[in-house]
Order: sequence, then C-alpha cells, then structure tokens
Amino acid sequence: MKKAYGGIVTNAIGQVLLREPAGHLQGVRWTFPKGKQKFGESPERTALREVFEETGVRAEIIVKIPGSFDGPRTSSEYFLMRAVEETNRFDRETRSIAWTTWAEAGELILLTLRPKRRRRDLRVLKLAWAMFQEMFPAFTTEPRS
Repeated sequence: MKKAYGGIVTNAIGQVLLREPAGHLQGVRWTFPKGKQKFGESPERTALREVFEETGVRAEIIVKIPGSFDGPRTSSEYFLMRAVEETNRFDRETRSIAWTTWAEAGELILLTLRPKRRRRDLRVLKLAWAMFQEMFPAFTTEPRS
C-alpha cells in the first residue's frame, strides 16, 4: 500500500485550509492537501511539499495527528500545521482553496460524493480539531459532522 502525507493547516485567526480538487476527481468536492511520498523523502517533508504544491501555502508542522487513514490503495497520515506564508499560487491539481471555520470545513467536506472519502476527511477534521482546541483553547467553534 502506498503512503501519502498531508496537512491540516490553520492560520492566525483559527481558520482551517481546504482545497477544491480540479475536476472534483472521484467525487471529492473539498479536502485537505496530501500526496504520495517521493523516494528518500521523510513524511514531514512530503506533507510540507504537498501542502505548498496544492495550496500555495508554506506551513510549519505543529504536531502529527495520530493514526493512519486507509483507502483502497493508499494509507494517509496527516500533520497539524500553521500557515507561514501564502503565495496565491498552486498547481493544476487544485481548482481553488478556502480558509474556513472548522464548522464550515465540515459542511464543505460533506459535499464529497463518495461516502468513504467523506468519512475519512471528517474523521481527520474531528481529530485535528480536538488537538487544535487542546493546544489553542481560545478558539471554541466546533466542526459539524
């Protein structure tokens, strides 16, 4: 099974970053940036590279989100990240990006047509929210799922 790594990126006002894949491949409307590991690349480096390529946001890792999230061919792992710089340039795999509240992120993820992918992203969102809230308790808007 191939490994993929990605990021749940937050900004200074507690919003979370989502990407809209170009063409909504496999029924995915909004999701988190992630991608496959290149030979010799660490999981952290893969996640940071994929976040930048797919969103144009340079980020730094805060903490790894525990667990892996398996699909039919890929096992994905995620890192909670903080945005450092926004370049407004991203690759052609992405139609657009959006900074949302955690609740809005849940609503956008619910638009994904494939139930397993939708459930995976909602699980990742819920875990990331719990970790984010524990680390930054001043933010109190909870995601819907």
